[in-house]
Amino acid sequence: MSRLFKALSLALAIAALGLLGIFAASCGSSSTQYRVFNAMSNPNATFAFDVTVNGGLVTPVGGLGFGSSQPSKGYSGISSGSNTINVYQVGTATTSGADPLVTSTLSLSGSNQYTVVLMGNSQTRGPTGWAAQAFPDNNALPPSGDIEFRVINAAPNLPSPVNIYIVPTLSISGATPTFTGVAYGQPSQTPTEYATLPAGQYYVFVTTSSGTPLFEQGYNETHGIFTLVLTDVQDGFTFYTQPWLLTDVQ
Repeated sequence: MSRLFKALSLALAIAALGLLGIFAASCGSSSTQYRVFNAMSNPNATFAFDVTVNGGLVTPVGGLGFGSSQPSKGYSGISSGSNTINVYQVGTATTSGADPLVTSTLSLSGSNQYTVVLMGNSQTRGPTGWAAQAFPDNNALPPSGDIEFRVINAAPNLPSPVNIYIVPTLSISGATPTFTGVAYGQPSQTPTEYATLPAGQYYVFVTTSSGTPLFEQGYNETHGIFTLVLTDVQDGFTFYTQPWLLTDVQ
C-alpha cells in the first residue's frame, strides 16, 4: 500500500510540473517589462490618450498625459513575443467600435526591459506621423558614484539628426559631442548608446549636426541610469527645449 501511495504521489508531482511548464510557456517570459511614455504632439488640444496592450487598458482614468509615463515609476510586466499596443482618444478605448489612432505590434524579447515611446505629430503622415516604438533598455547599474545617460529623439520638428553634448559647464566651446547623429525615431548610438559619467551636475546641449546650439538643460543626479527624451511641444508646432528625464533605474 505504501509503495502504491508513493508511486501515485510521484506521478501526480510529475504531472503538476508538466502543467506548470505548459502554463509558463503559454504566458511568455514574466521577466519582460515595459513602460509607455507619451510624446505624441497634437494641435487639436487633446494631449492625453488611452493606451491598451493586448486589448487591456493600461492607462489611468483621464488617459496618459503628454510627457507622462505609465507606470509613473518603474516598469510593468508583459509577456515576451508579439504584443499589440493601441492608442485611442482619451475616454474611448472601451467604447464599442472605437478606432485606434495608432496600432503597433511590438516584438519583445524575454528578460528585457523596454521604453515604449508614443511619438510623432498628428499634422504629418509617413515617418513622422503618430507611432509607437519600443526601445530596449540596458539597466545594469553603473558603479556607485557614476551615472549613465542615453537620448531618444522623438521630436519631429528638430533638424534631424542632432548632436548631444553632456558637459559640466554652461559651454560647449572646445568640447566633443557625447553623442552624434541622433536621428528622429532613434536612440543615441554613436559612439555608444549610453554615456557613463561621474555623478554630479551636467548640462545637456542639443545642437544641429553642424554644431549650432539649439537649447540646453541642466541636470543633477547622484546615481542611476537615465533616458532623456527629446520631443516637440504638445501642440506640435515646434520642438520642446527641455528634454524629459526618465529614471530607468536607481
